[in-house]
Amino acid sequence: MADSDEIFLALDEPLEVAAERVARVLELEFNGDLRAETGELQYKVRARTSDGVVGVYIGPNTFEPEPDEVQAMDGYAVVVDVQYRTRKDAQAEEARLMFERLVDALSDVPALLSHNVEVLVAASLPGRGTHTFDPGTTVDDPDLSTWEPWVARR
Repeated sequence: MADSDEIFLALDEPLEVAAERVARVLELEFNGDLRAETGELQYKVRARTSDGVVGVYIGPNTFEPEPDEVQAMDGYAVVVDVQYRTRKDAQAEEARLMFERLVDALSDVPALLSHNVEVLVAASLPGRGTHTFDPGTTVDDPDLSTWEPWVARR
């Protein structure tokens, strides 16, 4: 599986509006409309941890759980996919820094940070704060009791 890092946001607004809010906070440069192909809007930004460019893809959350299962990100309509293809070793840190900026700027919006849409890294809930999960905490049912107090409900 490709190495990926995602920020899920519980935004209840059209994709264009949500993407504009995210782009403004992260100071993203628009790089293309991929909605016909992938459903996403494409952006880029200078990396904060090294000399390079990070790709950011903002689209609807299309990750669906198996029938009769739940996932941590079920209540989050928007996904921000962070791709630092030339420096995969720095990608997780770039995603974490973007997550922190979004949590600070959009303090009324629940947010999740995941790796490979499998491992839950952190969650932020308005009124509760931000929680970092133990390594290996999955987004799936087996870890429901661990992440449930920290995620937005569907």
